[in-house]
Amino acid sequence: MELIAPMLAVRGEPFTRKGWIFEPKFDGTRCIAHLSADRIFLQNRRMSDISGRYPDLIAALREAVPNDCVLDGEIIVFSGGKVDFHALQRREQQQRKLRIDILSQKYPATYIVFDILFSGGENIMHLPLNMRKKLLAQHIGENDRVVVIDYLEESGETYFRAARKKGLEGIMGKREGAPYQPGVRSRDWVKIKREVEFDLVVGGFTKGEGWRSPLFGALVVGAYRNNDLVYVGRVGSGFSTEEFDRILKMLHPVEKSPFDPAPDLDEVIWVRPTLVVEVRAMEVTHGGRLRAPVYLRIRPDKPPSQCTYDEIEEEIRRITGRKAEPG
Repeated sequence: MELIAPMLAVRGEPFTRKGWIFEPKFDGTRCIAHLSADRIFLQNRRMSDISGRYPDLIAALREAVPNDCVLDGEIIVFSGGKVDFHALQRREQQQRKLRIDILSQKYPATYIVFDILFSGGENIMHLPLNMRKKLLAQHIGENDRVVVIDYLEESGETYFRAARKKGLEGIMGKREGAPYQPGVRSRDWVKIKREVEFDLVVGGFTKGEGWRSPLFGALVVGAYRNNDLVYVGRVGSGFSTEEFDRILKMLHPVEKSPFDPAPDLDEVIWVRPTLVVEVRAMEVTHGGRLRAPVYLRIRPDKPPSQCTYDEIEEEIRRITGRKAEPG
């Protein structure tokens, strides 16, 4: 079995265009599902095996999907009728079988399928998206835990307004004639969100005050430009008490700043740049700093090397037409 790096999207604004389709964007874990007669294997964006974490999805896929295909989609958890990424993260963190079984009953997962990459053992990634969508509809019988994503043709601006009213994270625009490009961040796929969100590398933390004094005040985060970790800001809100404890255990202090250049900050403890977190911000400044950043979650499925400064620069160009100048 050959692992497949997921196709990735660029950021953009809502648009309406013939030859494009628009899907809802869910806040979940990217998952490519490999199905054969003797095995179902789930891999995340980091190309790690996550099959053992989701016994409920394995059972649902056996029921809904015939053998010999490879699907691309998103694992999400619903709570109270809404997507609950905190519940999903609890499932993502588990390794013990007993705990996994308990959480799979308490927070059952749903696999939202949006693409098919192999059918009957044949690689169909070269086919245009609209043909793959037709094959996907023919290939899968849906159930409560395996759902084929719906989409709207052409009218991205209308769809984005509707998604906002429903409280969704955003939408995805995809060119109908596009092939599937494994591991490529392609302009054939455009992610359109309410606010800017980035996956960033933690390179340090500031000391906490008051009740946070045993923990930390803010995470110092950045993204890679070539081999240099570039500072983009401090994230001090959005953490639950549980998250404070979990993150602190994952931070390993070092003597020297991993950032180049090192930011001029007081009371910072530098750490090995191994932890990736997802952060939401109101915007990015001209200098490449996040404005009003809020922590969302840990991203164990994404390696630090994939957190690139290109995404920061792309956001600067999108809103100002200028290139970011970190410093």
